[in-house]
Amino acid sequence: MLKLVLLLSQIVFAAPQTLNINGNYTKACHLMDDDSLITNLTINDSRWTFSHVAYEDEKCTKAYLIYELQYKVKSSDRYIDMTTVQTSYTSLSNNVTESLNMINWCGFSDWKTNVAKVVTGQVCDEYKSPDEGEILYTTYQVKAQNPLLIFMGTASSELDGKTPQTRYQMTERFPYAKQ
Repeated sequence: MLKLVLLLSQIVFAAPQTLNINGNYTKACHLMDDDSLITNLTINDSRWTFSHVAYEDEKCTKAYLIYELQYKVKSSDRYIDMTTVQTSYTSLSNNVTESLNMINWCGFSDWKTNVAKVVTGQVCDEYKSPDEGEILYTTYQVKAQNPLLIFMGTASSELDGKTPQTRYQMTERFPYAKQ
């Protein structure tokens, strides 16, 4: 029985390189710290783009800001090295834009509504956006079903993803579903 369970788990969680994972994925409305987010992932070969859309409410009905991270990715089996290409924020309303300009957010006072502002390496509030070329060492799993699901790596107390030795080993509970 144990052998059957192991065999089935290897079929369901297929090795990522055996599947074509290019496409668009979405992680449903979820909470991260104090933010309600819907996260979109676009995979185009070695280019991976995460777009975190922040909402004013817990049901993710009124978007106000997008944080986008673009990576160049090298993968080997379930391990991936994600090199930062660019990060940006996009304000989605005039009120948010005005607020960002008033507080000189990320060191800028020229925010425009619906226009991405590149913030690679900048400190925004208390969060420092990754530097260009900074590498995140992580893992992921692909669940071969319809729709295809991707579970991304997540930090743990000992593993921060800053070096190959501290590569993320755990994956998030909630997947990105292929659209």
